[in-house]
Amino acid sequence: MYQYKFRSVLIGTTAAGAIALASPAHAQTQTQAGTSAAQATGQPTSQPTQGGAEEDIYDEGEIVVTGIRQGTVIGDIPPENQLGPRDIRATGATDITELLEALAPQIGSARGRGGERPVLLLNGQRISGFGEIRDIPTEAIERVEILPEEVALKYGYRADQRVVNIVLRERFRSSVARLEGDTATEGGYLGGLAEATQLRINSKGRTTANLHAEGNTPLTENERDIDPSQPDDRFARTLVSRQRLLRGTTTLNRTVLDDVSATLNTQVQHSDGRSLFGLSDVALEPLVRNTTDDSAHLGVALNANRDRWRWSITGNGDVTRSLTRSDRADETVRDRARTFTTSADINLMVNGALFALPAADANLTVNVGGSTLRLDSSRRQAGLVSSNDLSRTAGDAKANLDLPISRRGRGVGALGNLTLNANAEVERLSDFGTLTTIGAGLNWSPVDRLNFLTSWTREEGAPTIRQLGDPILETPGTRVFDFTTGQTVEATAITGGNPDLLANKRNVVKVGANWKPWEKTDLRLRADYVHSVIDRPISSFPGPSATLEAAFPERFVRDSSGQLVSVDFRPLNYDKARRGTLRVGFDFTRPLTSARPTPAQIERFRQMRRRSGEGAASQEGSAPPEGGPPPEGGLPPAGGTVTARPRRWPAEIGSAPPSPSHTVVVCGPAGTRTGSWSSVVTMSALPASTCTR
Repeated sequence: MYQYKFRSVLIGTTAAGAIALASPAHAQTQTQAGTSAAQATGQPTSQPTQGGAEEDIYDEGEIVVTGIRQGTVIGDIPPENQLGPRDIRATGATDITELLEALAPQIGSARGRGGERPVLLLNGQRISGFGEIRDIPTEAIERVEILPEEVALKYGYRADQRVVNIVLRERFRSSVARLEGDTATEGGYLGGLAEATQLRINSKGRTTANLHAEGNTPLTENERDIDPSQPDDRFARTLVSRQRLLRGTTTLNRTVLDDVSATLNTQVQHSDGRSLFGLSDVALEPLVRNTTDDSAHLGVALNANRDRWRWSITGNGDVTRSLTRSDRADETVRDRARTFTTSADINLMVNGALFALPAADANLTVNVGGSTLRLDSSRRQAGLVSSNDLSRTAGDAKANLDLPISRRGRGVGALGNLTLNANAEVERLSDFGTLTTIGAGLNWSPVDRLNFLTSWTREEGAPTIRQLGDPILETPGTRVFDFTTGQTVEATAITGGNPDLLANKRNVVKVGANWKPWEKTDLRLRADYVHSVIDRPISSFPGPSATLEAAFPERFVRDSSGQLVSVDFRPLNYDKARRGTLRVGFDFTRPLTSARPTPAQIERFRQMRRRSGEGAASQEGSAPPEGGPPPEGGLPPAGGTVTARPRRWPAEIGSAPPSPSHTVVVCGPAGTRTGSWSSVVTMSALPASTCTR
């Protein structure tokens, strides 16, 4: 919710009257509504006057409009930072991928396990996946909100990543072609990409189509200062392999069943690569490794509001085929590895008011979902064929409850705004067992623009499907550096999964604050402290060292002379890991604006508008009937109404166009027009003597 305060002026010249409002985006301003409001409060309304008579101006006092902004997220936690169109342009990003990279320092989180993407919302709603919004140009974005991790709970996610809410413009249309190229300053390398994107956003929905191609040439060791070996095989070893990628994506969003926003996202992708890794033993020809990856994706998202509840269904299906073929040094049959991966998931989220409390309604979020993953792989190495088939099915249920304790402006507002939170999750994995997560939090705003967030989470985490089930492989002749002897030796490396892994347990405590000291200055101060303790953390074996060999002697095998013979690199459970993270930052924005127009510039603009209106009136020859459409290029007579799209902002006044949320007053010889700059609006004509900006 927001409140927008302004002073309104009623100008009495027409039968219906008019109110010039500076309204925020999406708040409807209507002439008749404004007149009715004035009558209801006993204020004098406009009366017809003779042409050229002086207008009477009445001060109606302060009006407060309360509403909900488009794309607002669930709950009462304010954004840590909000970027408007000007701020987004300042990042230099051309699409959402680049925008997230530019915002990486702000959207990172210390609460996750590492490497997770932030929770992404579009217009305050869940999406099926990142591919649904990846190709949207930044020019189509109205604002971006960065919110703390606790907001993720209200959408059925875990509170381990920040939330980024992207709000699009209501109407947008673009066709973009993009070409890029890059090269190394030392030569030997070329890369580039070509992309075409078409986007349409209107009242019917959103349509996106994207075609993307990229590639690069290889870079070999002999093109750089790499010390040669004997024989010199630098030309047969690549530092950067050759890569090619082709991807096509489409996204279609429409409203179905009256009020359900339905989105369908499809993607197909092909990539291949070629690298060199030495010389063969027979003909001394380069050994080549070829890789090919093909994938297809289908995503669906349904979002709707019913009464005081909102619900969302998201689903995804993915198929990926990977193939790797490698030459052998003895020039026999090539080694071959193939992996076929299929995955699918579906989630249902319901959020709404559960029951009333003195401060506000208690809010409940329930999320249930399921997923399946299957990895089917086969391998041929040195003529030996092996295969492996792994699968995992998971089901989970989450619940989050927000209890408002105090609210400013109500009978229980002594503490400011205070909300308590409790959440829980149960997850069942087919190949591991049951995992649980519980948490609690507090959101407190003692005064305006100052927020404190405190939360605690205890969660259990399972090993990945590959950490548990990958086949155990013994690779003799692997070069390993022995820290004990200080020599590089050839030993047998044992890799693969470890079925004896246990679940880890994380306890995370977070304390954060967000403060905007001044209402009219865009300065935000923020600080977070996160302390996490992980029992039985799971990690791969980092490599041989004297310390690790002393801690895990069973993973190292030496012969009678002390020579390292074998090392077991499979993942394992460590004892404990602790981490404390303090993040302190600020955001300050001050737009660089042009100088205000001088009175002389404003007068020249008025004269230009008068001449334009006189010319249009002489071409028409007669005025339209009362209430009918105006002449081409002109304004309706006093008291008439017309629906039209405002003209472009004239450069003569020396100022940039206003933002889409501002009201524009355009002057002409027949009167003054008022309306929203960004959309088709209803305007009322007023006499020219009231002409002001």
